[in-house]
Amino acid sequence: MRTKLDLPFTTRRFLRTPRGRRARTAVHALHRWLDRRQLALEQLTPEMFQSFLRWPQRARVTPKSSQVYWTRLREYLYWLGERGLIRFNPKHLRRQLKSLPPLAREFLALLAPTHRPSTCGGYASALRSYYGWLDERELDPQQLTRREIVSWFQELHAAGLSDVTRHGLLIQIRVYLRWLSERAGMRTAPDDLVRPSDLPKLPLYLPRPLTTEADRELQRRLAASQDPRAWALLLMRRTGLRISELCGLEFHCKRLDDRRPLLKVPLGKMNNERLVPLDPDAVDVIRRLQSVGPRPRSWLVPGRGGRKMDYWRLQDVLAVAGRGLPDPARITSHRLRHTYATELISAGMSLVGVMRLLGHRDHRMTLRYAAITPETIGDEYQKALVLLATKYQLPPQATRPPPDSVTDPDQILEHLSRWVRKHVASREAPRALLRRIERLQHDVRSLKASIKK
Repeated sequence: MRTKLDLPFTTRRFLRTPRGRRARTAVHALHRWLDRRQLALEQLTPEMFQSFLRWPQRARVTPKSSQVYWTRLREYLYWLGERGLIRFNPKHLRRQLKSLPPLAREFLALLAPTHRPSTCGGYASALRSYYGWLDERELDPQQLTRREIVSWFQELHAAGLSDVTRHGLLIQIRVYLRWLSERAGMRTAPDDLVRPSDLPKLPLYLPRPLTTEADRELQRRLAASQDPRAWALLLMRRTGLRISELCGLEFHCKRLDDRRPLLKVPLGKMNNERLVPLDPDAVDVIRRLQSVGPRPRSWLVPGRGGRKMDYWRLQDVLAVAGRGLPDPARITSHRLRHTYATELISAGMSLVGVMRLLGHRDHRMTLRYAAITPETIGDEYQKALVLLATKYQLPPQATRPPPDSVTDPDQILEHLSRWVRKHVASREAPRALLRRIERLQHDVRSLKASIKK
């Protein structure tokens, strides 16, 4: 029977965060490993941690399990490092990755001049997964058959990878297989190994702006907080920034154009800079952020020691501020951007204008961020009803013809004949009715002539 662990207070705080709940099992395993060796957390070294990854329990684990422990504990080590509870910098700790074969390294070297480092890293990760699967089964990538690679697709699905992750991984592997076929030749054509039907359908999520009540309350809480990270999230809500752009804002990020304050947004996901207009509340938030933390510094949002703010620390503050809000969905940082876009479109701003503010290159991407709120639909529906009523209503009393002409039966029959010709779709059905109306008109005219005589 296992004895109950006496975890440090900082560790218990981490386990109450969203990422801590995901890493609970791995954190407990690490502290049990330290407890068995009678080591304190401050005595942990990079070499000890690498040993733990290989032997977290009583027996050695597989490389795949070791990777899971590393993924779960990486954020925990960052948490400890920010608070000075370990003696080494966890950002310098790198898991020893398996080396790729020469052809794969040559492929990555060709990508480096024309692709971002993050894109090259994604290809490297996909190739490690692919070659790890090949090595376990002792398969030759150039002699691979369709039947063999299909089993890998099934393993990826069984491993619980999301559709988006599997879709990107298969696309990257297909690009590599095409290059490999041109470079060294393959037994089976790459497009036959990875077919379009193998790619999982990507989910098309609806925009998820905050409800009006939740948005108002969240902004109030962020503005009333004494934590600069909460002010940074409020600035994100008022300007529609991505969270990576928020962390990368320069200390002097405000610009003036004809006395109008603008926010200079650094290079972001689309690899472009842009200027975003600032309202008075956003200007005040920037001044508050500039007044706290060490100075001089490079970044507007201060991290520990003047370094760039960490994404997870902002997410933790947002999770606390979003508790109990009248919104059914989980509050995430990207929903602030969705709310910003939806609010502007609902206020009448053009789609192209919102696209420029968000830094998008295609209006279809903007449509994925901006939702048409129920209030907007209701307002537009009421306006449409007013227009329809105006179009078909009778003329006002002041413009009506004199009473004698209105009650003239000949004119009434003429209006009836025109209405039937205009509103009845079929031309066969109203013929008898129109003939009947014409006979009535003839009789009315004859009666009027006899009355005048």
